[in-house]
Amino acid sequence: MKKLLIAAAICAMMAVAAFAQTPTPPTRPSTAGAGQSGAAQTQGGGTGAEGKVAYINTAAFRQGINDLKAKLDVLNGEFEPKKKEIQALEEELNNLKNKIQTQGSTVSPQVRNQWVEEATEKEKGLKRKAEDYDALGQKRLAEVSQPVYEKVGKLLEQYCQQRGIVLVLEGGAAQQAGVLIYASPATDITEDFVKEYNKANPGGAAPAAAKKP
Repeated sequence: MKKLLIAAAICAMMAVAAFAQTPTPPTRPSTAGAGQSGAAQTQGGGTGAEGKVAYINTAAFRQGINDLKAKLDVLNGEFEPKKKEIQALEEELNNLKNKIQTQGSTVSPQVRNQWVEEATEKEKGLKRKAEDYDALGQKRLAEVSQPVYEKVGKLLEQYCQQRGIVLVLEGGAAQQAGVLIYASPATDITEDFVKEYNKANPGGAAPAAAKKP
């Protein structure tokens, strides 16, 4: 099933993981007040915290963070046979359903009922197998991605401390929640943070450069 496309499923864990599933923020998401000084915030009745506000797009980690991409590529390869098995079972079931629809009126009621029962059993088996593979996929996804995200969290803390950043919003989640009204592109730290991470953790292979049209 489509659930077994781990590269996409991944993001579901992306808050890990919650990974995955955060929507991509727009070119100009929102972080009202981004870049204001602590003094300016205090005058406006804020907390008085010194520093800057930034946002980051964690969905970009899947392709941008080299060691994560490498692990996900291996995981996709691991689940490729299972994905093909599910697709083959789906094709068998669809062919049988089509047979019932197109030929059901040309055979005896007994034969048609046998086909219907067979389709019902195939559908139940397919659902069980897909659920089992999905559960295994989520488990394996957490196993391979959690160590990366632990490193991401530690490095992000250091990154923010070094740059005087006091608050980081997850761009997609903030946009979806409606709390992002505007953000200057300068407040997007995604690309710079990914570069810093890959520099500090050079284990994974660099993603292939996109071909120009």
